[in-house]
Amino acid sequence: MTIILISCSKSNTGSTPPPNNGGTDETLVNIGTNIIVPSYQQLSTNAATLDAAVSAFNTNPTLTTLADAQNAFKSAYKSWAAVSEFEFGPATDLFLTTHFTNAFPTDTVTIINNINGASYAIDGLGNYAAQGFPAIDYLLFAYGNDAALARFSTNANASGAKQYLATLTSSLKTKSAAVLNKWSASGGNYLDKFNKATGVDAGSSLSLLVNALLLDFDVNLQNYKIGIPIGLYGPSVLPKSPTKVEGYYSGLSSQLLIAQVQACQNIYLGGSGSGLDDKVAATNAQKGEGTLNNAMKSQWATLITKMQALPEPLSAGVENESPAINDAFTEVRKMTVMLKVDMSSALGVKISFQDDDGD
Repeated sequence: MTIILISCSKSNTGSTPPPNNGGTDETLVNIGTNIIVPSYQQLSTNAATLDAAVSAFNTNPTLTTLADAQNAFKSAYKSWAAVSEFEFGPATDLFLTTHFTNAFPTDTVTIINNINGASYAIDGLGNYAAQGFPAIDYLLFAYGNDAALARFSTNANASGAKQYLATLTSSLKTKSAAVLNKWSASGGNYLDKFNKATGVDAGSSLSLLVNALLLDFDVNLQNYKIGIPIGLYGPSVLPKSPTKVEGYYSGLSSQLLIAQVQACQNIYLGGSGSGLDDKVAATNAQKGEGTLNNAMKSQWATLITKMQALPEPLSAGVENESPAINDAFTEVRKMTVMLKVDMSSALGVKISFQDDDGD
């Protein structure tokens, strides 16, 4: 696969704190304007494209329209990896969160019951693991293209499958557009609130951002996307579970992991503007024989290199005990410590979430 690394070139070297102009924070302004909002724009666009592709597939189920829907799904799923780090504000208010959007492994029993006519509420308590990207992953990819096509054409409950798939993609489209609107200046303008909530106290934008980033990296990526499948969850050693990888049916797991790590790195570096790295650099925090900021930049680069070496599909690598997965997991754990302990301490941000892996 082709991987595009994030550029580290900036006009601000990070050697001094960025200026505070009019009650805003340069880092927050840059991350909100140039990373968060464009990421939600991409997700909203891709979710709409997926919904349209599914509509075309439902109208005329063929291998060609199935492939179109599958490709649209892959693009949308990878764009989700660039917003899962922002689980605060509009995302939590409108249920565009990991709990409702990316709970895996998906609940296939509930999906089948829903297809067969069971009563359900899409965001209901008992339906959270039967919706979102993992449920669509199952419906469009499970057991090969012939089985997927039959699910929507010749099977006895094909009409139910079509209706449920359409409900799932419509929900993603609606939620993505709604969250984008809440962030946009022409809508709820949460971006303005985000830019102005300076400081490091609980409820400040930096605290919300750092905690959401750490939750996504530590719990979702480290524990659920790699740790549990390979049987390593905190201090516990569990049976390996290849079927518990993200994107199991589509085999998209490794690409999703790379996309998520790149998104996290981009938040830290701030793209071509001010990022968390500038704030860390301004503290002059040390790590080993150099600065914490340089150590973190180096670790991001190492981690992405290890992620690029992951086998595809990841489930087969788990089954075959690929050393590349353990190598990547080792670097993820190192990065987690840097984010959760070193960076948060340097920035003065208190960690407000509690993971459950004992690390």
